[in-house]
Amino acid sequence: MHIKKPLSFDKLLSTIEKLAAYSETNIADGVTRLAYSQNDELAHQYIIKLAQQYGLDCQQDIVGNVFITLPGQDPSLPAIATGSHLDSVPNGGKYDGILGVMAGLYSLTQFQPKQLTRSLTLIIFRCEESSRFGISCLGSKILTGNIDPQKWHETKDNHGKTLYQAIDEAGYQSAKLEQAELANDAYGAFVELHIEQGKCLEAANKAIGVVNGIAAPTRFRVDVYGQADHSGATPMSQRQDALVSAATIITTLNSLANHEAQLGTVATVGKLNVYPNAINVIPGHVRFYIDIRGIELDSINRVVQGLQQLIAQIMASQPITITLDSLSQEHPVKLNPRLCQTISQLCSEQHIEYLDMLSGAGHDAMYMAQKYPTAMIFIPSKAGISHHKDEFSSPDDIILGATLLTKTLEKLANQKENN
Repeated sequence: MHIKKPLSFDKLLSTIEKLAAYSETNIADGVTRLAYSQNDELAHQYIIKLAQQYGLDCQQDIVGNVFITLPGQDPSLPAIATGSHLDSVPNGGKYDGILGVMAGLYSLTQFQPKQLTRSLTLIIFRCEESSRFGISCLGSKILTGNIDPQKWHETKDNHGKTLYQAIDEAGYQSAKLEQAELANDAYGAFVELHIEQGKCLEAANKAIGVVNGIAAPTRFRVDVYGQADHSGATPMSQRQDALVSAATIITTLNSLANHEAQLGTVATVGKLNVYPNAINVIPGHVRFYIDIRGIELDSINRVVQGLQQLIAQIMASQPITITLDSLSQEHPVKLNPRLCQTISQLCSEQHIEYLDMLSGAGHDAMYMAQKYPTAMIFIPSKAGISHHKDEFSSPDDIILGATLLTKTLEKLANQKENN
């Protein structure tokens, strides 16, 4: 193996643009590359071929996670890993996840095999976004042993396809998920570079965010069952309008989260389906999804308890049936202090203005942190926009982030002791 030439900044930036074309929607409408879709698979294979052109070793596990490796001098030492994801939300942006993948590939190509003491590995995690199946960080959950087969067998996309069917149709093996778990000593550290997806860095006029904690999502599927009736012939006093009850839940949820806002807790309903969805029919069934996030577990629990109490009150006072099904209940994650200090020190040495901060969004780093010392680096998102076609990070910020990641990986890979 020999790296003939390092991946350039121009190639890094142009490949981000190239990847945006792997989308089910026109780029003018944003990137839609749902997990295990045809475009998602094509994007992964494109990166594998690109990495191979630079002389790097590429492997995939039984669920499609990608491992791109630059060997170090001492294979007995746990490798240093970086990585992110390639799948997107519907009509999303070019940079979410892709930045961490491309900056990681850039970093690996800056060194020759056995130049560093430890090996470097770029991991591309499958199905980080929950948009298709309502399950986030699937690849990193599998790698760290956080598998819920019963729930995962039941989850389906909008077309009725199960997660396991999608994995198999993409050419992988859903029946062997447990075999993909990584060994506890596989990596000495994991560092993920990501766009901020918020306005903190921009507001503070800082170039880099050193992330020391990640908020965790608690998610529910809510089904409200009333009675579908004629919109003109049914008096108001006789209605069992599922949408009215759903609206009460949604607006109260917003109030509950506002009461906890000072602790950083947020709540969102971003997906809602109304049945039969006709202008002249009273809705008989509404299904929507709740996403509650925060750093303080007690605060999250207070919002959940308020939600449960409201649902009980509605069913006690109206002929309405409501089910609240838990999709995920994650715990906030504290990242490794020594790794964060290493990144902060490198920023100081390079005269980079940085901000110690938390991440309100979930990332694969949440799960890698359960097995390995983990840290995250943020670069600014223009106006805080993310999960949207207008998502943007400047070339200068991307280059700075990739450079800092490279220096971080180099320093960690030349340490003989784990962090």
